[in-house]
Amino acid sequence: MRRGPFHAYAADLAAWVAISSIAALGFVTWRAGGVVQRRLVADGGAALAATDDAQLASAEGTAHVEMAELDSSVDAAPPTQRRTYNVVIITVDTLRADLGFSGYPRPVSPNIDALAARSIVYEQAYAMASFTPKCLGPLLIGRYSSETYRDYAHYTNFAPANVFLGERVQEAGGRTAGAASHRYFGWRKGFDQGLDVWDTSAIPPNSVDNDPTITSAKLTDVAIGLLSSERAADVPVRDGKPFVTEPRSGTASGHFLTWFHYLDPHLPYVPHADAPSFASMREPGIPRERAPYDGEVWFTDQEVGRLLRHIGEQPWAKETAIILTADHGEAFGEKGHWGHGRELWEPLVHVPLLVYVPGAPPRRIKAKRSHIDIVPTVLELMGLPPDPELHGKSLLADLEAAPGEVEERDVYIDMPDGPYNELRRAVLTGPSPGIKLIEFNGNRYELYDLRFDPNETKNIAWSDPTQLEAAKEALKRMRSSLKERPAVK
Repeated sequence: MRRGPFHAYAADLAAWVAISSIAALGFVTWRAGGVVQRRLVADGGAALAATDDAQLASAEGTAHVEMAELDSSVDAAPPTQRRTYNVVIITVDTLRADLGFSGYPRPVSPNIDALAARSIVYEQAYAMASFTPKCLGPLLIGRYSSETYRDYAHYTNFAPANVFLGERVQEAGGRTAGAASHRYFGWRKGFDQGLDVWDTSAIPPNSVDNDPTITSAKLTDVAIGLLSSERAADVPVRDGKPFVTEPRSGTASGHFLTWFHYLDPHLPYVPHADAPSFASMREPGIPRERAPYDGEVWFTDQEVGRLLRHIGEQPWAKETAIILTADHGEAFGEKGHWGHGRELWEPLVHVPLLVYVPGAPPRRIKAKRSHIDIVPTVLELMGLPPDPELHGKSLLADLEAAPGEVEERDVYIDMPDGPYNELRRAVLTGPSPGIKLIEFNGNRYELYDLRFDPNETKNIAWSDPTQLEAAKEALKRMRSSLKERPAVK
């Protein structure tokens, strides 16, 4: 197996490193374990105040490509120390997987494409549902939606008993911040857990559901403000000063974790005067209704690019990893479906996933992966020990695996029922792209062989009973490993 940037250990110091690693592992596991134990003792089983949100039923040219170089030629780490990183997570609402770097013919994503050219690109990455609260909460907790402590509200309230990624980083000595621009995130639904700064100033005043206000530029301003220090040890910054002033100890000390969620590709679509004329483009297979969405993706990409340029210009850029993905996708008539939030078809759950690590060569991974892997990946990037209670696996092994050695693993998608959606589950099993089984409301199944039917046009559930039973067993295996709990109504 090829050796990569995460194996900068000297052979003559291997024994010393092993002893040091065991000691550090014990210390950080004790601290991180304290978070989990504290949450379960203090909050486990506590009833959630159900949110009354019956009124919140919702149907859910030439581009500027200049981008600061994200350095991929980083000096080797000291022989006695494994590299650790700051981590910036960028999520984009309703962003489909078919962008420029994955073959989409329209110039909607030049800045994200530039990041992809420096990153590990996961060609078959999956969200854990197709509705934002059932996607982003689980992504940041590292558990499937049905395992989380939550209420039944349409805009899910996550209880303090959940352990969010920021809490793990804080407990290990790191500093944390986040920002978002949808009003859901301003309601203290749990996403602020473990964040030193949770900035919701990009949410429009008096925001309503499906608010047409453009927010990406404001969100980028907020993100740049939080990251406006030449010293990584001072991030996050508020009013030009470090927000965290007292030193913290632990494996992640001196590093930061930030998360920024962009909204504008979500309905309703707002035209942008300087965007290319996507409506005048006539490519086969692209519905004309997609043109306004493409304009929103292009505009959001410009703002993501502005944030990436700021990161690339900082002295700490060489020690900062970037993860970019979407909460879920969007349907434009595929299988007669429009929008998102109710089904698990490919356009809804197949999402872009880029992992940029300084010093790691870019590559493409065809094996199936899931958002369940993001928390374990961040833990490894920041030097924290793995949590055996989590289902996901760090993606960093994929950076170093030889082409024929990338691990195949099944992907589980879990969307519990809610006020406006029925229960949906899915499993993708077998060699990638895999056989996809969708369970509808616990009593109906559809089965697709994505090797020959990537658009899910031919349900083979009844024509291939052997494959159906094998897929149902795979679904059963995945569920048997979960600790499912009902939502509090």
